Amino acid sequence: MYNSRVFCIMLTLTLAIGMVFNAAEAVDQISLSTSSDIYYGGDYVVVFGSVNTIFENMPITIQIYHESNLVDVAQVPVAQDGTFVKSFNAVGQQWDEEGTYMVRVQYTSTQIGETTFEFFSQMIDKSSAVFPVNIPNSGTFDVGYTIRGGDVTGINMDLDRYSLLIETTVNTNGNLVLKLPRESFDAQKSNGKDNTFIILISKENNEPKDFVQVEYEEIATSSDYRTIRIPLEDGDKWIEVVGTYVIPEFGSMVIIILVVAVSSAIIISKSRFSVRYN
Repeated sequence: MYNSRVFCIMLTLTLAIGMVFNAAEAVDQISLSTSSDIYYGGDYVVVFGSVNTIFENMPITIQIYHESNLVDVAQVPVAQDGTFVKSFNAVGQQWDEEGTYMVRVQYTSTQIGETTFEFFSQMIDKSSAVFPVNIPNSGTFDVGYTIRGGDVTGINMDLDRYSLLIETTVNTNGNLVLKLPRESFDAQKSNGKDNTFIILISKENNEPKDFVQVEYEEIATSSDYRTIRIPLEDGDKWIEVVGTYVIPEFGSMVIIILVVAVSSAIIISKSRFSVRYN
């Protein structure tokens, strides 16, 4: 009897301690972002974010890595509202390698955040913008892009192929970074997990044909966006990004359903009105 009581007490304490730690982990959260997905030599990499549990006079540590090499590090104060910000100048010997860089911040043992960005030593015909893409009879959605080595002249939707057809003018080797909104365009498996996009490139000037499939790199992902980088070569004209679905903002079938529903409601209300007063 005594042993069973001791066991129950120990079990209760273990569960209580586990709940405390779980609650602490749920409370200790940190957000982290950079001012851009792509930087070039000489740019200022702006790192910012917030913590929701603040400790007085405790700075936050920000580290930037390329692969396993520490590129830069700083300790910055956390404001009273939990926010922090720090800019790093991308110059010097530590910034001589191109590729994916990781930002890692740590405030406490449980408040840790990570994000990535792309870095290039030289800027070559870089342009960035947000391009509105028309969904036939269904509104539009925005695709953010940054292109290095050319320009984007058009983005169109092919509903039959669940794809984006991007027209470019590329005059040197470079890359195209696309920020794709999940709510409008994505590639997913039947179980809801992310699937790979199919990337096709054509050099034909007049019309898109003779496509060749190329590899791409997914450089960032979140619940709202997937950001991919596609390598480009001199003369590339058409890039097709094939996904698995397109979600229109207000499709034609939705309009038909609404019209039928409203019409039915009007007919029913009129019938009830005539019955009540006849």
